Amino acid sequence: PGTFALSSAVAAELLDAGAKDYDAVVIVYNTYVNAGVYKQMYKVVLPFKGEGETEPLMEYEFEGGKAEMLDDLYEYLLTSEVYYSYLDGACSEQASRMAAMENATK
Repeated sequence: PGTFALSSAVAAELLDAGAKDYDAVVIVYNTYVNAGVYKQMYKVVLPFKGEGETEPLMEYEFEGGKAEMLDDLYEYLLTSEVYYSYLDGACSEQASRMAAMENATK
């Protein structure tokens, strides 16, 4: 399965490719429901945007630049969501292999 370092590299590549310029990043992955059912899911990761009253984290004060802090937070959010998708996909793959091995021994 993917590691957090790999997820971080993927998120960095997405951001270098201009992910903040788009409305959202969509992550598609397999999820485990039970031993016989796997579903394809997707997550929509939105960037922190807004002006005036809709500006994110408006009620908080930051040391340093707020824009830089939001960029770092968005990169961490994207990394975490990619890592979650890796782990969920690995879980469904492992369950599928276990079911295949059980069926093969019957």
